[in-house]
Amino acid sequence: MAKQMLLIFAHPDDESFALGGTIAKYAEQGVNITLVAATKGEAGKVAGICKPEDLGSIREKELRNAAGVLGIANIIFLGYRDKDVPSAPPLEIVEKLVRIIRDVRPQVIITFGADGSSGHRDHRAIHHYTKAAVQFAKEQIELDWGTPYTLPRLCYVRPGWRLSADKLLEADYTISVSVWAERKWQAILEHQTQAGSRQRFERLEEKVKQDYLSQEYYQCDQVLSSVPGRGKDLFEGLERMED
Repeated sequence: MAKQMLLIFAHPDDESFALGGTIAKYAEQGVNITLVAATKGEAGKVAGICKPEDLGSIREKELRNAAGVLGIANIIFLGYRDKDVPSAPPLEIVEKLVRIIRDVRPQVIITFGADGSSGHRDHRAIHHYTKAAVQFAKEQIELDWGTPYTLPRLCYVRPGWRLSADKLLEADYTISVSVWAERKWQAILEHQTQAGSRQRFERLEEKVKQDYLSQEYYQCDQVLSSVPGRGKDLFEGLERMED
């Protein structure tokens, strides 16, 4: 049975900018990857590409193109509006995530850390909703939402370009993605409306840029992971995990 990875993020482009190399690496290794996007990013900047009212559909198309580049097998949109994720009905969004977790039954879930990487309110909110859903998913309650499932490993992607060298050393997982750097960049380029983010990257110091394209960093939730760990492989130690 194929390994399963579930990504839970707020907007189209989060997946490519934050962990495109990791996605490409594990997809190439045969991991089945499902991406949950809480919104379609419809409140972002149009970058001269479309009318504001068309932005959501354009960004959905960009995401599907990027997913094809990276090897994401499935995309699920939760249907919330960009910048409104913190005000989503809590039980409603947690229910949606619990149903997905119980259906996909992943060995690894990746989302933002508590700081949301960039501090974006939607990023921070999806972190907390994901934690709640992971906790809920394993309980013997609301059985019509699916068969309870205990998640082996919950990880939070860390923005290496924003962290000091000391902080990078504290990461539980450092994933080498240099082999997949070109594919990561190709996926980023599919998000044409995100020209501003690309330009900010291009202004970084060369050393930081090279690290961004060669390493991706993660913190493992030591409490919510039934099999927490550290190392260079997010699936290490999970080979014999049974559903």
